[in-house]
Amino acid sequence: LERARAFNDEGRAAKLQEEIDFILQELASAVGLGGRVRKTGSAQERARLNVTRAIRSAIERIGAHHRPLARYLSTTIRTGTTCAYETDFRTPIAWMLG
Repeated sequence: LERARAFNDEGRAAKLQEEIDFILQELASAVGLGGRVRKTGSAQERARLNVTRAIRSAIERIGAHHRPLARYLSTTIRTGTTCAYETDFRTPIAWMLG
């Protein structure tokens, strides 16, 4: 760019400046707040988040029809590295299948 400007090659200088601006914009989008490198999640982490979202969404849909059951499930289903249903012994429940 400096050489193009030194030789008064405005067309080449403009093209080079556009390329530099584009590269800077791409680099800026790859960087997080404060210039820190933006971390990309591993496949395992993305899967964990998707499972958590799906479970939460299912509980919300259940809540539209049966609020007490949704409340119970939201307190007894644990998500994270592993997912688990942990009975809340303080709140006994009698399951009725039918």
